[in-house]
Amino acid sequence: MKFIKKLVFAVALIGGITTMNAQFSIGGGVGFNDKMGGPGILAKAEVEIMDNISISPSISYFFGSKLYGYERNLFAVDANGHYKIEIMMDELDVYPLAGLNYSSYNTGDYRLNDDEFKVKGNSLGLNIGGGGRWKFTDQLSVFAELKYVISNYSQVVFAGGILYEL
Repeated sequence: MKFIKKLVFAVALIGGITTMNAQFSIGGGVGFNDKMGGPGILAKAEVEIMDNISISPSISYFFGSKLYGYERNLFAVDANGHYKIEIMMDELDVYPLAGLNYSSYNTGDYRLNDDEFKVKGNSLGLNIGGGGRWKFTDQLSVFAELKYVISNYSQVVFAGGILYEL
């Protein structure tokens, strides 16, 4: 229930920011997480709060692979800050990113004698990395990011996708 309250607060905050004439983009994409060893999907928003500075919340789910017959998966919520560096007029930006990460993971389960143990947990962490965004129309752009999550469940995440500017 606390998560839902925080999500509603975040959406209301983003809605309030967009009414202040900030540039707002929303979209999604696919990714790869080295700990899960499999693909994932993500939903992402980007809100420009100042020239060249934006906040980018995202939600991702990584399907993972099977390990000894057990399913692995990971759900992550991120809030990153971007400092955009313009490379080609208004078409291509690159940016370092830093932010916060919450991960809920299930890395499988195993049996020992007649007991079954689930290997899962939650982790708070810090993101550090970089990315780029290429605007190919006034409202559509593609992005790619590579980040390292520093936490008890450290991971490398690559993501790419498309954003639509509202």
